[in-house]
Amino acid sequence: MRTRERYLILVPLCFTLLVGWFSWGAYRTAPQVAAENLRGAGLSIAAAVEQLVALDSGIAALSRYSSPDIAYFSLVDRNGKIHFHTNAALIGTTSADQNNADAPGGIIEGRKKLGTGEEIYLLQSHIHPAGSDYQLFLALHTYRADTVIRRAHTGVSVVLFLTISLWIVTVGLLYLLRRDERLQSEMRRQEELARLGEMGAVMAHEIRNPLAGIKGFAQLMASAEHMDQARLYADRIVTQSLRMESLVNDLLAFVREDRGERQPTDLSTLVDDCAAMIRLEAETSGVELLHVRQPEMKIVADSDRIIQLLLNLLKNGIQAMPDGGRLHLELENRLSRAIIRIRDSGVGISPENLPHIFDAFWSNKARGTGLGLALCRKIVQEHGGTLTVESVVGNGTTFTVTLPLTANA
Repeated sequence: MRTRERYLILVPLCFTLLVGWFSWGAYRTAPQVAAENLRGAGLSIAAAVEQLVALDSGIAALSRYSSPDIAYFSLVDRNGKIHFHTNAALIGTTSADQNNADAPGGIIEGRKKLGTGEEIYLLQSHIHPAGSDYQLFLALHTYRADTVIRRAHTGVSVVLFLTISLWIVTVGLLYLLRRDERLQSEMRRQEELARLGEMGAVMAHEIRNPLAGIKGFAQLMASAEHMDQARLYADRIVTQSLRMESLVNDLLAFVREDRGERQPTDLSTLVDDCAAMIRLEAETSGVELLHVRQPEMKIVADSDRIIQLLLNLLKNGIQAMPDGGRLHLELENRLSRAIIRIRDSGVGISPENLPHIFDAFWSNKARGTGLGLALCRKIVQEHGGTLTVESVVGNGTTFTVTLPLTANA
């Protein structure tokens, strides 16, 4: 599982655990909170009733006492006679259900369902105003207390809905991510197939021409009349063979993975070596190579790949000046990065061709394979650098390579 998929699952998982713990706690304590609210309200009303009876032994004041929480309440003596009831018609009667002669002296409480179907909270307690002994039957409506439980149930339902929705969205996003990855993988595969097809076409074209030349010169050499003529044909065969070898080497260098050994290397020495290697070819082509050795600059690199990069760019510069010119090879240290500039005074690159010069197998040369600059860009990227180009038709081209220096460079 990829990192972004792990995070995508971790977020809703943490949310589920957090809100699940909170909701379950609220759901579990809601009945207890409701019962405590009812008990507190019942005890408060019972205390108020006892004070009213103590102030008015005739219990007349109780008829004026009311509360929205009270369903009914009554006072019953030890003989079961009702001395007060919110239903005045029951005052003075005896109720067997409310006979408290054997009732315990403590508080009795609990829920009870009335004949109307309503569920109430019934509290029974003893009060002793002015030496009298009454049992108070207090019935409270439970809808306000039950609201706490209903809200807890609603909260759990909402949290469950949100959690399920979150997981549905998460699964949907995972599906879209996987589908996008599959599509991208398929696109990359199609691009690779197209690239292989293009590469095969280029290779077939580039190899077929030297092979045709080798075949023709071999046939001529077989019918040569003297050794000098055969030697000339043999030289032509070697030239075409070297051309094919160069093409294959470029192709292998482009497609192979970067597994070269990297170690701290003096970039200034590599640049000097490349200048020395290309100088004779430059002079033969009428090109003046201008280069000044710079102080040591350490980079971590595969030396062979860096040399290949620089030689490719230098040869491109020479080829861009068929009538001769100047080729500048510059190196500088800027903000812990090495800057290499290869600047020629050649024909330049047209604006319409400039965006394509780093594309593999693209070339505007009659005998080019289009791998040189693509390989250069790959080598630079392998070493964590950048390769840019600036060109003006008729005024030359400048390639700029930027490579990171080591910490102690």
